[in-house]
Amino acid sequence: MTLRDHLRRPWVQWTLLVVATALADAVLAAVHAPAALLLGPLAIGIAFGVAGADIRPPPLVRMGSSALIGCLVAVSLGAAMGPAMLGHLPTFLAINVSTLALSLGLGWLLAKVGWFEGATSVWGLSPGGAASMIALAQDMGADARTVAMMQYFRVLLVAAAAIGLAHLAVPATHAAPARDWLGAIHWLGLAETFGLALIGAVLSKVLKFPAGIFLIPGLLGAGLIAAGWLHLQAPPLLGAAAYAVVGWNIGLSFTRPTLAHSARALPRIIAATLILIAFCGLSGLALSRMCGVDPLTGYLATSPGGVDSILIIAASTPVDLPFILAAQVMRIILVLMVGPWAAGQVARWTQAPIETSD
Repeated sequence: MTLRDHLRRPWVQWTLLVVATALADAVLAAVHAPAALLLGPLAIGIAFGVAGADIRPPPLVRMGSSALIGCLVAVSLGAAMGPAMLGHLPTFLAINVSTLALSLGLGWLLAKVGWFEGATSVWGLSPGGAASMIALAQDMGADARTVAMMQYFRVLLVAAAAIGLAHLAVPATHAAPARDWLGAIHWLGLAETFGLALIGAVLSKVLKFPAGIFLIPGLLGAGLIAAGWLHLQAPPLLGAAAYAVVGWNIGLSFTRPTLAHSARALPRIIAATLILIAFCGLSGLALSRMCGVDPLTGYLATSPGGVDSILIIAASTPVDLPFILAAQVMRIILVLMVGPWAAGQVARWTQAPIETSD
């Protein structure tokens, strides 16, 4: 059996992935990179995906990791949960409506100038619900692989931009304390954490609300912690494993065949995504001035997608987490309620002239 045959075995790929991720996390932690526990798995996942690895985190593991991240967000919110975070909801609604309008308008414009074919641009730049947008794009006859690549790059570049800005916001000399990976385990608190994660997973399935897998434990857990009814606890190693699954799931999506299919359009995909991020960055700056929060908080609150990675970054950076969570919840609700319909309408407007000319 050749070395290549050995490398095709799933257990070998998983072993190499875990070891490489641990090394990357150690290096990034040594240089005090923000969100190192997400950035390391993300970078290693991309490298493995492009190299031809055919492993993916199982759906049950992805669900468990997302629910656990929701619990960790609940712990970070804790005492900060209260009426104050609801005071800016009209502003959040206006900002997120403008974000959705900007993304759809940009998609329409780029299709019109010939950057992308038909509805591909509209579905590819939709700010959230990547899996749903890819499936809907396929139903609409758009190029699903290019839409997938645009969605993956959106999530990747949004996370990269957020990590970069967080690095600028946190002093380079800021030294994190030595991490005790297991910590002092309190079994009751650990049981409460797993129970809340299970409730979040079940409710998200029953309600058919995919983003609820981390939002339900996050919001419900924060409220119960604020009321003194829950005392969640999870060892740092468990949180690191959850972050790793999120990073791997994004990174491993970047495969060589997908990149090869989109090779010609790749510069335009990256440029379109950066334009969308720039628009949302300006919205974030406006939001920070209107609401009196720091610019990084404003940017994270208006980031167009990748809410799980945004919450991981926010939870590990000195920002206003309740403010960011409230804004992101509003964006997800808006995208789920009107995003597919609005994108479908704009996609039809984009295709109409093409169909007439044919």
